[in-house]
Amino acid sequence: MIDKAVVLMYYGFPEKREEMKDYLRDILHGKEPPEKLIRENLDKLDAVGGESPSTRIVKRIKEKIEERLEGEGFSVYLLSKHYRPSISEAGKFVKENIVYEIPLFPIYSKFIFDGYFGPLESQLKGKKMIKVSNIGFETGFIEHFRSRITEEQESLLVFSAHSIPSEEYDPYPELFLDLSKKIAGGRKYINIYHSQGPFHTKWLTPYADYSIAYAKENGFKRIEVAPVGFLYDHLEVLYDLDFNLRNEAIKEGLKYKRIELPNDSDAAITSILKAAQLL
Repeated sequence: MIDKAVVLMYYGFPEKREEMKDYLRDILHGKEPPEKLIRENLDKLDAVGGESPSTRIVKRIKEKIEERLEGEGFSVYLLSKHYRPSISEAGKFVKENIVYEIPLFPIYSKFIFDGYFGPLESQLKGKKMIKVSNIGFETGFIEHFRSRITEEQESLLVFSAHSIPSEEYDPYPELFLDLSKKIAGGRKYINIYHSQGPFHTKWLTPYADYSIAYAKENGFKRIEVAPVGFLYDHLEVLYDLDFNLRNEAIKEGLKYKRIELPNDSDAAITSILKAAQLL
């Protein structure tokens, strides 16, 4: 009998260019997005090759988790905050009584996770809900990055994470620092934040360009970026880091390397399942 569900949740991104307006309208809580904002997002897509791989990757994550849990009495769902199928429609899909709720982010943030746990739980009242977080602290995730960091002394090791508003306390920056230390071992590094949004006045810093200034001031020839605040490739990594930061670094005479993300690798799947205590 299947009476347990794994609900994987992610931010979402339109698979088709013509869906951008509807996608942004959802983010803006039903308000019509200005043409400038639509164009800005389409321009970002064009800058990284015309599409984001994020939806394809999270679908593969879902499929691989289904394979790993086959025969264990689980259904696996993939729901999005701003795409389809939506978290706001979870009551239509999820009928099981025990639900593992898993936002696909490596580091817990109250600001971020409340936007997933709250809407899902409001849809699934009366069920046993098991919150899952801090996927990034599992051995597979840590070793993924450790094994790819070079030992070149000319490279500045930079850990990056998505910025969040800083008006209220959130454990997120402390967890980000803790995870960075675990991955770096004894190697020197700095932390940066990027992808801040327009809806708050204060965001966690330093921003990405700090890594360029720091590298130049301290004699480094290259910045090596490990985006440990992310599980899989999407626009915040491809555009903000691989396009913007990379181009700025090159302009300043620095080389740029970005360590690949776990995406749908065995390390990612194992880390998700271990964080949920399903392995």
